[in-house]
Amino acid sequence: MGRVSNRRFASNRDVNNDVEWIPAEIDNEETLTLLTAVCQIVEVARDSQYNPRIYEVAARPISYIVDLLFLTERQAVVYALVMDMYYDPQISTYDIGRSLGISPLKAMIFRPDLEELCRRNYLVEIFDEDVTDKNYSVTKEAITSLQQDCAIVYRGAGVDSAEEWFGALDKIVTARCNRRIDYDTYCMRVEALVRQNEELQMIKRFKMKESQLTTEEKMLFWWVCNMVICAGYEAMVPDNFRKLYSDMAVHRTQRKSLALGSNGLIKSGMLRIARSSEQRTKDSYELTPWVVKEMLAELELDSVNSSSQDVVEHTSITPKQLFYNEREQRAIDQLSALLQPSRFVEVRSELESQGFRKGFACLFHGAPGTGKTETVLQLARATGRNLMQVNISEVKSMWVGESEKNIKAIFTRYRRLVEASDVAPILLFNEADAIIGKRLENVQRSVDKMENSIQNIILEEMEKLDGILIATTNLTCNMDTAFERRFLYKIEFEKPSVEAKSAIWQSMISGLSADDATQLAVKYDFSGGQIENIARKSVVDKILTGEDLSLDTLCTHCDSELMDDNKNRRQIGF
Repeated sequence: MGRVSNRRFASNRDVNNDVEWIPAEIDNEETLTLLTAVCQIVEVARDSQYNPRIYEVAARPISYIVDLLFLTERQAVVYALVMDMYYDPQISTYDIGRSLGISPLKAMIFRPDLEELCRRNYLVEIFDEDVTDKNYSVTKEAITSLQQDCAIVYRGAGVDSAEEWFGALDKIVTARCNRRIDYDTYCMRVEALVRQNEELQMIKRFKMKESQLTTEEKMLFWWVCNMVICAGYEAMVPDNFRKLYSDMAVHRTQRKSLALGSNGLIKSGMLRIARSSEQRTKDSYELTPWVVKEMLAELELDSVNSSSQDVVEHTSITPKQLFYNEREQRAIDQLSALLQPSRFVEVRSELESQGFRKGFACLFHGAPGTGKTETVLQLARATGRNLMQVNISEVKSMWVGESEKNIKAIFTRYRRLVEASDVAPILLFNEADAIIGKRLENVQRSVDKMENSIQNIILEEMEKLDGILIATTNLTCNMDTAFERRFLYKIEFEKPSVEAKSAIWQSMISGLSADDATQLAVKYDFSGGQIENIARKSVVDKILTGEDLSLDTLCTHCDSELMDDNKNRRQIGF
């Protein structure tokens, strides 16, 4: 058998030489616990000579241990091997090598993994001056943890800050979102995380309200907090916590009690109906000021909630008919087909199998008013994808170093959104001219260095993008070639053809005849945005005068639009 390579695990494990090895078959339908996961891994890994394929064959039990105990994949394998020798008071790398069928020297690569298991209290080091190799013994806490199917909670463990606490919580939420753990396991891990960090001020304040909440309400609260802090949501609709529950009846019960105001989170003043956005409805909820300013004060959520991005639910986007030239229509139809959820998963899977990047970066460029931004909105609506909008002007800070942090935070939160969503959302950089221009050379000023640093961060993030990014711009002549290479789809939006303009005229002005629409399309070289301006003026005219719209009136508005356009283009000077 030839060498098996897997780039995903290359940093975590050794790659074996050519080995003839037939892996044991395991039951992928068996209910996983720590005990069954350990047994399956040992069955596959024993005498494998540490063939890399053990990470493929035993992927399911390895993932279970990784998610439950927060270990790396190689540490999960080592954990399984030492737990299989729990009865031995002295376990060494030699014993692990013998179990795998590799030399004692080669088995020394697992020394750092054993040290980490010691740090986590699963092993304890046995000191013996007469022995050259270190020896370890499985702890009583590790045996209890194995029997109770949970991570070790031990004195002195925990985190030092609320930020670190939510980092640990985010791993649990991500595991639940990806269906790697069930609802009961989610509850058990969150309760353990709360219990082992009761000294945190945040947890102390939570305890003040805890008695008013059911277990389901407590679990929902931490889920909502995680989505606000780690995924960037300002408010939550019930669909945002649907993934939390295994039983949809529980989801419906929570949803109903929130709507009626009988939910403990509402009654205790921890959640309220969202009131800070025009797009919110009565079925949308946010953390209360007490939670934000008192309980989670250390995290400074006021600055988080006023951040540069805003998530637009696809259901809130108003349907709008758009008209394109033939070439644009073909390109947009192709992109729309790609973004359909079922096809998107298929394409990503095929790209991954061939070693290509799975993310999609698209550039919409062209003159103002040609429908670039509206096209993104309609694509999001048609494909059921939420939209995370980025305001470039808010990203750039007057303080050197802050802009770079803002950019990194945007991509971090977008990754959280992708992980928490059934359908990957779209990350929209609207009017991105200011961040995709050519990088400056021989820069001296700190501001110029900041601009280059921002661009380098975006280029790096685009390289490892695992989702959908769309940028819109009016200018491409000054675009850096590094950005040009990273946009897989580049669609130019030109001013509409006569046929397209005629269709736009008729769609925006009811009662306009085909002949009149064609006359206007031929006479005036307007973009869709300009035609919309004229249509709006016409509606106002009819309200003010009560008279029906005439072609002459339309032409007057068109001439006025031309004058406004010419003024905007007028050169200053002699």
